[in-house]
Amino acid sequence: MKKVLYIIIFAILGYSLQSCDLETNPTNAAAEDVVFDNAVNAEKVLNGTWSYMMETFNTYANPGWACLFRSSDAMGSDVAMQPNKYGFYSQYSFSATVSTSSGTVQNIWAIAYKTIDNMNHLITKIDGVPGDAALKVRVKSQAYALRGYMYLNLATYFAGNYKDNLNEPCVPIYLTPTNRNTEGNPRETVEKVYKQAEDDLLEAYKGIGSYSGGTSKHKINKSIISGLLARLYLQTESWVDAEKYAKEAETPYKWMAQTDYLGGFNDQNNPEWIWGHGQTADQSNASYNFHYLDVSSTSSYYYSFMADPYFKDLFDESDIRTQLFEWDATRFEGGLMYKKFRFKSDQTADIVMMRKAEMVLIEAEALAEQNLLNKAIEKLNELRTQRGAEQPDLSGLSKDELVDKILIERRKELFGEGFSLYDIKRRKRSVERKQVPDNTTVVVGDKTLTVQGHTILKFPDGTAFKADSPYYIFAIPASETQNNPNLNK
Repeated sequence: MKKVLYIIIFAILGYSLQSCDLETNPTNAAAEDVVFDNAVNAEKVLNGTWSYMMETFNTYANPGWACLFRSSDAMGSDVAMQPNKYGFYSQYSFSATVSTSSGTVQNIWAIAYKTIDNMNHLITKIDGVPGDAALKVRVKSQAYALRGYMYLNLATYFAGNYKDNLNEPCVPIYLTPTNRNTEGNPRETVEKVYKQAEDDLLEAYKGIGSYSGGTSKHKINKSIISGLLARLYLQTESWVDAEKYAKEAETPYKWMAQTDYLGGFNDQNNPEWIWGHGQTADQSNASYNFHYLDVSSTSSYYYSFMADPYFKDLFDESDIRTQLFEWDATRFEGGLMYKKFRFKSDQTADIVMMRKAEMVLIEAEALAEQNLLNKAIEKLNELRTQRGAEQPDLSGLSKDELVDKILIERRKELFGEGFSLYDIKRRKRSVERKQVPDNTTVVVGDKTLTVQGHTILKFPDGTAFKADSPYYIFAIPASETQNNPNLNK
């Protein structure tokens, strides 16, 4: 824990750390006195922490907090990657996140605990600073929400699924500010970490009131908190609560027009976006994620998140999303592009964090699990209608069969948004990757292309993909193990 550093100065300034060094230690007491001099300054801790969280790199292969989303999808079934592509291939091959020296796990761990520590400062100190009472309540509620979000993600990725691992060790919990001399805490159980996330999010939900966040989609409001609770209850299989909070999250938001689905998923003004991170020309580090996601723009460096050719088979021809598929006949001949993500003309792109569609799919899944199958089908078809997809008769399906349909719809709708490993783990499913037969070709114009599909079809030890694998669990970084003697007590 001694490596979990205090970042209060960066938070004050709203500074976006662009160095590759996550071990920078900007700390002194005078700065803290300035920060907690009044409520307006204290709010800057929240804003600066968000900027730090999303904009900080330790390498280009781990572009801020969003590297967690990229890792989750790279480790799933539908992103097909090639060995010669920079970034996330080690996640795709399941070697990065099980390594205690992995830059990815170090990055995620450091950002999560630095964020938690800053939120602990806010939660424990803001009541005592002068300033507008309503502002202080809102900032404290947002701090609870961000802390709860971090604990939820730590529990999701650094342990097994909730239901089967309640008493297994997870991650340490810190509820008060720390410094370099703070003695590290031991790992708490999976159940306790989820409970802490739930407590934080419920406290945030209680205090946030009617604050909307305005035009800034990163400002945490009640819909975002409801959406995070819906995700938590989806993972804990608390189906009634998952349905309730998902509905609360998505109801104020509108569906995008079908043509907007083809627009590049780069604009937080999209009416479906509940939560997102905006980019500008002078604050655009997070846009680097699109060098992996954007497989069709000539300005994209890596264009590595190609689609599994079999993924296309999940869609019907009337579905607007089908129009995003195109065989690459130029840079990566024979790769299947899924052109969902594209840079804006100024080489920036906003980062999506939560959408109405995700919440509707949570409602559908939770309704199905409550054996309210007709209502679940209605919610599923609400989404399919918006995408112009076919609506086959599902009325004869069992509960489990309907859940399978909903999970497939999640894969189709949420491709590239960070839910692949998330769904595999919580549902105790297996990664499914099918090899494209040798010499399979497609004709594009005057070219005959050899189809390129998955290149990793087994775990690193040579065993077949399976459910509930230790390869799905992120390793705790060696730096934490070395510096926290209490970790495994």
